[in-house]
Amino acid sequence: MKTPYIRVLQKGEVFFLTKFKARELKNLVHFHVRDPYKNTNADNKYDKFIEKLKDKNIKFKESDKEVQRRLTLNRVSEIRKFIESDQNFLPNTVILSIDITSEEEFQNKYLEYENTEIGYFEFDDNAEFMIVDGQHRLAGIFSINDSMLDEIEVPAVVLFNITVSTAAKLFADINGKVKPVNRSLIYDLYEEIDDKEYSVIKKIHAICKAFYENENSPLYRQIKMLGIGNGAISQAFFIDYVKVAIKQAGIEDHDLQYIFNHLFYYFTAFQDTFPEDWPVKRLKDQKYNDEYSKYVLKVRKSQLVKTNGFGAIMKLFPLVYNEVKDEQDFYNGYHSIIRKLSGKVEWNSDNYQGTGKKFQNIIFDRLKEILF
Repeated sequence: MKTPYIRVLQKGEVFFLTKFKARELKNLVHFHVRDPYKNTNADNKYDKFIEKLKDKNIKFKESDKEVQRRLTLNRVSEIRKFIESDQNFLPNTVILSIDITSEEEFQNKYLEYENTEIGYFEFDDNAEFMIVDGQHRLAGIFSINDSMLDEIEVPAVVLFNITVSTAAKLFADINGKVKPVNRSLIYDLYEEIDDKEYSVIKKIHAICKAFYENENSPLYRQIKMLGIGNGAISQAFFIDYVKVAIKQAGIEDHDLQYIFNHLFYYFTAFQDTFPEDWPVKRLKDQKYNDEYSKYVLKVRKSQLVKTNGFGAIMKLFPLVYNEVKDEQDFYNGYHSIIRKLSGKVEWNSDNYQGTGKKFQNIIFDRLKEILF
C-alpha cells in the first residue's frame, strides 16, 4: 500500500504526516481497549459491549496494556451520523503508531524515509496500527455506510516503533493537559456559520445577546459572554438550558421575536416577584447598578439567577408556557402564575447547598409542587 508522507522534526524526534483511504485503513487498525474488568464479575456488560462493536464492523482486540479507554458507543454513533450528513467532514488528524522491529525489509526502507523530507511509504498488507489518539473518530468513520468509505481520506500522524509507555504519555499529554475550548466560545462562533443545522443555536445565541445587551432586559449584563467576565451564568449555560426549554415547550421553530418575548415576560415575572433576589432592578428611572448586582449574588448569595436557580426555572418554563400560550396578555399571564411563589420559596444559597442537576431538580420540584 503506497502512502504519501511529509517528515516532521521536533526536538530530535521524527514523525510523519500522512493520509490513508478509509477503506484501506479500516483493514489495518485494530481497536485495543484498556479494560481491567473484562475478566471479572465487576463488569457484566463487557460481552455486550464487544458484540455492539462487532455490529458496527469495528475490529477489536482484547488487552490490558493499551492506552485507550473503552469506546463510548453513543459518541461513535454521533460521529458516524455527522460524517454521513451532507457537507460535513473531519479535517483533524488521528495519531497512529506501528511496530516494524520484526520486519527487516521495511526497517531498511525506514532509514530512507527518516532522511527524506517528502515521499511515499510502502506498507505491507499485513501492517497493523495502534491508535494513540482519535479512536472515536476512527470508529465513527469505519462504521459509516460502506458505500461512503471510498469518499473518505483520513489525515494521520504516524509514529514508528514507540513503546506503550511513550504512547501512554502522548495520550495523557494530549488529553490531560490541553485545555478544551470554552463552550461559550463555540456557541458564539455558531453566529458565523451559514448552515441550517445550526439555526436553532444561532437563534438562541441572538436571544442571549439581546438579553445581555438591552438595558431594559431582566438579564442585562448577567450573562458571561464567551464564558468570561462578570455575570451570574455563562453564555453556554444559558444557551444549553434555553434550547431544552423551548424544545419541550414546542416553540423552537417559532421566530426569534416570539421566543424572546415569552422568555422576557417569564424572567420579568420572577424579577417582580422576587426583587431582592434578582440582580437587576426593574426601575425604569434607575440605571443598572453593578454594586447592587454583586450584593445580590455574593452577599445575599441568591441562587435565583445562578446555575441552580436558573436551571430550575428553565425546567419550569415549558409548564408555565403551556398555561399562558393562548392568552392575549402574556405579561399578566406569566405574572399571575409566578406571583403564587411569593413568600413560599427561599433563594439563599444556604437553602440549596451544592451544584448540578440534582439541586436544580430539588428546586424545580418545589416550584412545581407549589404551582401545579
